[in-house]
Amino acid sequence: MIAKVLVLPTAFVLGTFAASFLLFSEPTYIFSIPLPSKPDPQITPIKAPSIAETVAEEVSVCDLKDAPAKYNHSVVKVSGYFSRGFEDSSLYDPRCKSRQWIWVELGGKKSVGVMYCCGFSPKRTREDELEVEGIKLSLTEDANFTKYDNFLADRKNVKATVIGTFFSGKKTQYTKDGPAVYEGYGHMGIGSLFIVQQVLSVEVTKTENH
Repeated sequence: MIAKVLVLPTAFVLGTFAASFLLFSEPTYIFSIPLPSKPDPQITPIKAPSIAETVAEEVSVCDLKDAPAKYNHSVVKVSGYFSRGFEDSSLYDPRCKSRQWIWVELGGKKSVGVMYCCGFSPKRTREDELEVEGIKLSLTEDANFTKYDNFLADRKNVKATVIGTFFSGKKTQYTKDGPAVYEGYGHMGIGSLFIVQQVLSVEVTKTENH
């Protein structure tokens, strides 16, 4: 007779030994495996992606500039350069050939607090969560966001990977043969809009917006 061997957690030991005679008509030897009480320090924990990361489409700054309408209302993950100053809050990449402007704002109740038009008093916060074109736009305020926001508040240009929502604005063509541009947001309404909702990584850079 060959005895069956089951390996079960401690919680299943009692009762199983007695039931084995009914199920197998022979003894079943049961071994208990204690569960670890603490995580193994040699195993590197894997951080699960945020909900935003699972739905965001990865694009480049040039993708957004070259085809604004294609990404209108899209949640995207983008790596690029950011600047903030008087009448400036921009997302850019010197490698892009398009002159399409992308204005940057923050989601949630935070704001870039930049002067961009006449009679407007910039503030760093708002009373309600940001809503653009009927879409509510939240903001993850964590350590990465704080670094990003503080660098830009100190007038330092940064390179960052972020997740946010893009708004193309309205297509405009000033001359029959001239290039089409997308406008309606930012300083004097000259560009598209990108709402930063989560910062994944950030570092100071010397790359300037030209």
